Amino acid sequence: MNKNTLMKILLDPNTSDAEKDDAVIDLGINFQDDETIDFLINVSNDNCYDEMIVASCGESLAQIWIRNKQIDYKKLLDLKGAALAEAISLIQAQRPDWYKKFSETHRI
Repeated sequence: MNKNTLMKILLDPNTSDAEKDDAVIDLGINFQDDETIDFLINVSNDNCYDEMIVASCGESLAQIWIRNKQIDYKKLLDLKGAALAEAISLIQAQRPDWYKKFSETHRI
């Protein structure tokens, strides 16, 4: 599916949580651009989404940053709750250097 279709799935209130979760995962796997990153951050911070979807947003964002070999700490700080926890967990496991820098400056 193309990016716009996946984004529409997430914005459609009639789409099931399972379909939305799959869309988040597909976005994280197939698209690494700033628009996708910002969209996933916005979804993760929108209170209308199930915690599973929010957590998947954090995981997808971490995967994008890891795949791009570049992290945006400011955008990481925009995450909350399950999204932040998932992103930090994946970063800690796969990029301990990023985790160390983040934890030293942000006291996690």
